[in-house]
Amino acid sequence: MKKWMLMLCFLLFFDVQMIGGMRDKTSLSTFRQAGMPVELFQKMGMKAQDMEQYLGFWEDLKYFPVAGRKEAPKEVFYFEDTWLEDRNYGGKRAHQGCDVFGKEDRREYYPVVSMTDGVVETVGWLPLGGWRIGIRSPGGGFFYYAHLSSYEKEFQEGDAVKAGEILGFLGDTGYGEEGTRGKFPCHLHVGIYVKTQKEAEHALNPYPVLLFLQSRQKNFFY
Repeated sequence: MKKWMLMLCFLLFFDVQMIGGMRDKTSLSTFRQAGMPVELFQKMGMKAQDMEQYLGFWEDLKYFPVAGRKEAPKEVFYFEDTWLEDRNYGGKRAHQGCDVFGKEDRREYYPVVSMTDGVVETVGWLPLGGWRIGIRSPGGGFFYYAHLSSYEKEFQEGDAVKAGEILGFLGDTGYGEEGTRGKFPCHLHVGIYVKTQKEAEHALNPYPVLLFLQSRQKNFFY
């Protein structure tokens, strides 16, 4: 009797593992069909349930968020995976984004472009983000671009935006009252958020998104 019970438990455990494995394989296949770099996510330690949060907006992604200039065709942009690193302005907090730097530490030099089509949901000054703009893509991703030096035009909430459209210029605004500049080098802070059952704006690590867009859009200039 004990042997039969042990055998039954083994078979049940084996079935659960098989079903779980099949689900993972199905999920990975779905991610690949959407064009997601599965191996990159896995290398970063992300599981299927983590990758699933990117799936809704992945096919919205078109352009790297900072463009080069025509007179500098070999421009390279730099960013690192600083997800959840400590930040201190406004109290100790975690860095919910990724910072993109150009070779030149200059305001009004690099155009910042929309990574996706979408609709403007937030625009204007924030003490932390300086001049910023937030765009909701068709797939539900909220893309946050901060520390702009200026805007390309007077955006209003509800305005439609096309992927590749210039939003403004990379800068160093923020960490103070409206108009504050110069507290850090010029860069673009990129944040990505999605709605979940628990959070209206759940933060995702933008690093794999930026790597993906940089690899497919190497020569995008204004």
